[in-house]
Amino acid sequence: MKKSLLSIFGAALVTGVVAQQTPSPFWTTTLNTNFPHTSAGVVYLDAVDPNVVWMIGNYGTAPGRNVNHFSRTINGGTSFTSGTIYADTNTYVVANLDGIDGNTAWVSSYLKASQVQGAIHQTTNGGVTWTNMTAANMYTNTSASFCNIVSFLTPSVGITMGDPVGGEFEIWRTTNGGTNWSQIAGANIPNPISGEYGLVNVNEKNGTTNLWYGTNKNRIYRSTDAGQTWSVSAAFTSTISATAAGIGDIAFADANNGICTAFFGPSGSATLTLWKTTDGGATWTNIPSIDPSFGRADICGIPGTTWFASSGSGQGNYLISYSSDGGVTWNSWGGSNIQYITVDFVSNNVGFAGSFSDQTNPAVGGAWKYTGQPLGITASKFAPLAMNMYPNPSNGIVNLTLPVAKKGLEITVTDVMGRVVYSQNMVTVNAGEELSINLQNEAKGIYMVSVSANGEKSSRKVIIE
Repeated sequence: MKKSLLSIFGAALVTGVVAQQTPSPFWTTTLNTNFPHTSAGVVYLDAVDPNVVWMIGNYGTAPGRNVNHFSRTINGGTSFTSGTIYADTNTYVVANLDGIDGNTAWVSSYLKASQVQGAIHQTTNGGVTWTNMTAANMYTNTSASFCNIVSFLTPSVGITMGDPVGGEFEIWRTTNGGTNWSQIAGANIPNPISGEYGLVNVNEKNGTTNLWYGTNKNRIYRSTDAGQTWSVSAAFTSTISATAAGIGDIAFADANNGICTAFFGPSGSATLTLWKTTDGGATWTNIPSIDPSFGRADICGIPGTTWFASSGSGQGNYLISYSSDGGVTWNSWGGSNIQYITVDFVSNNVGFAGSFSDQTNPAVGGAWKYTGQPLGITASKFAPLAMNMYPNPSNGIVNLTLPVAKKGLEITVTDVMGRVVYSQNMVTVNAGEELSINLQNEAKGIYMVSVSANGEKSSRKVIIE
């Protein structure tokens, strides 16, 4: 079976009923996804606009069980309606989801029994019915065809991509909303290398012309003309070897700024690596040290910014975070005991995160909505706050001083899982006044100290030894 990010990580994904959940102060609105089964995990999430979000959920208590349930909101998450995509759970396995508007969405799939071939289905009535839109000659090879993705740049223009057949990736394109499809000539697609194939749900789009998809050989294919011609990134040429385990995920904030994850090593124990690009994926730079606040389940770009968001759902990685420097450093949004499986933003202040629902506990709704300040505007909205922090590393006592007096100071300390371990609000702080934070009862490790006052903010990492 093809690998996707979740299967490579071996994330927990076993239940939505965990210890007492503490929402992030920036993700305080819980949404009831209305999936019919207990503890549904939102494995695919596509936020179309501030009002429309499409989701597909699995069984949280049996994540490998095949499902065909979707859920949709057209009012920003106030309410969701759910339904089924296929007539049964034995024919197709969903490979990816692509929402167009409140009525229209697409899914790609492969055959469950044979683990080959596949189909693309569309709904135009909010999920009441789903129509097979697979072209006559599409994904017909019984030994090599495999449908990985379907992706639309506009309601009319889209592509679907499958594994190589006869030495060429199978890519089809439509310009009339899926009524007709034309196969892209092999001359317009770089040839796959030996043993290379595509991966389910490992794709990205940005604007009306840019598309990317990843392969098991840690290569990224890109089109800048809406799927008509393709190039392949040389990002990992020096590291491609028998240890390449596949691209985990791809995210772009705009046409040029992107990040991706790539795995190396044997299946089930592959090592995660993180990369960034500023030229649309033509070249990639390795981020050698992955920040512990990076969420390893999903990544997305934040539109209107050059920032990124990440979510974590595996054991020891229950968090949701953001990066303002191309993925080099990550800042946890806080909260604890919540598995954030998926995340997607439609603007710099509207985002959604998928988690687990629990039909026996209405407080565990299955999804969250971003409620924080607009993102990507640090220079104007959140000017840097000057402060001194010492010692670092520390034995548990951390001291802070500010060179200028401040009013309304807020101090928050979070651990690598995003759990708030210390918080304090102060009405007035004098210039040079020493503030002491006692973390001696916390475990040794890395913590994030965030201090804000009057539109200024600073975050520093401290090591407790």
